[in-house]
Amino acid sequence: MAAGTHDARPLAERVHDQIATHIVDGTLKPGTALVQEQVAAQYGVSRTPVRDALTQVAMEGLATLVPGRGYVVNDLTTQDVSNVFEVRYHLEQLALTQAIGKHTPAQLVRLKALVDEFETLDATDAEEQFRLGKEFHLKLVESCPNAYLRETLASIWEHPIQRRITRAYALGPEHQAAVASEHRHILTGLDSGELDSIILALGRCHDPGDIAEEALPASR
Repeated sequence: MAAGTHDARPLAERVHDQIATHIVDGTLKPGTALVQEQVAAQYGVSRTPVRDALTQVAMEGLATLVPGRGYVVNDLTTQDVSNVFEVRYHLEQLALTQAIGKHTPAQLVRLKALVDEFETLDATDAEEQFRLGKEFHLKLVESCPNAYLRETLASIWEHPIQRRITRAYALGPEHQAAVASEHRHILTGLDSGELDSIILALGRCHDPGDIAEEALPASR
């Protein structure tokens, strides 16, 4: 938060965001116990907002309540990845089916600019790759007339598990080039109005093949 600004959100929400961010960025490692008293002391708050924050973290699949230990940070598993990709792929496919032919010239220019910018990134910068990938896919469905569908997709992109997936990729020039290539295939399909080719490229975008094996333990 920028200096001089005030975060008016409920305290539990702010604590949740800090805990979730620390799980996503690896500060809190899998297996770490999140004891209410210790978390409250760490963030300088009372136990009540911490309790509410940890409940939300568990609902998001980032931690599990273990008898005698409290909440414990979860690993990101192959099942987590599969679940998120399955839901996002089918919803994006539905949204694109409704959006095809409705993109404005300005939207198409912005989509191309996002791919161009993605290709200039540091190939190991997970945060920037996530930011641009998210903006590309949300811009892609911006012309979908179903507002509820667009909002649902946006909420999936905001889910901490989605952010953890991005950090699990075997980042590097090959992964970066592969993502950019599939995004350009999607743009080509938009230009030609070929929905089938768009859907094929979208499917490849949801292929977890580039995720580092060591980042995904067995499904829990």
